[in-house]
Amino acid sequence: MSIIQNALQSPPHSLPTVVLSADDLYLTHEDQVKLAQNNPDNPLLQHRGQPSTHDMPLGLEVFSSLRANRPTKIPQYNKAAFNGQGDRVPSSEWQEVNTGDRRIKVLLLEGWCVGFRPLDNERLQEKWQDAVRRREGGQYIGRLGYNKLEDVMTINDALRGYDKITEY
Repeated sequence: MSIIQNALQSPPHSLPTVVLSADDLYLTHEDQVKLAQNNPDNPLLQHRGQPSTHDMPLGLEVFSSLRANRPTKIPQYNKAAFNGQGDRVPSSEWQEVNTGDRRIKVLLLEGWCVGFRPLDNERLQEKWQDAVRRREGGQYIGRLGYNKLEDVMTINDALRGYDKITEY
């Protein structure tokens, strides 16, 4: 249990709280493999982690259900499955909340891209060109400049789908 979750659930707050990691919304192993196969030239989609590798319909379903105070199963992901490639835990093993008279009041969503917003294409291209120039000049320590613009744009476009969850 996280320190924040424990504090919120304990007196004087006593708020029913659940933690959801963006990692728990990763695509199933099968769907991740398909995504990688359908985008063989985009190294950003060969493994889980980037926007596009999460099951956004599942995430929206969970958020919508929690918001409506309906009984909701909280997804879980096992990063060790498939020799570290990962897979979603069967839904029969997910924690169910909003059962009985104890309704979730606080959802803590954690993940590296939580709250990130996509850039408009012009701004993204400017940042990418700057990163490539700095990389070529030997003064670069990031990752953006090592990727093709079209691959980065794919991730940026996918990030638009995360706005719905961010707005919740």
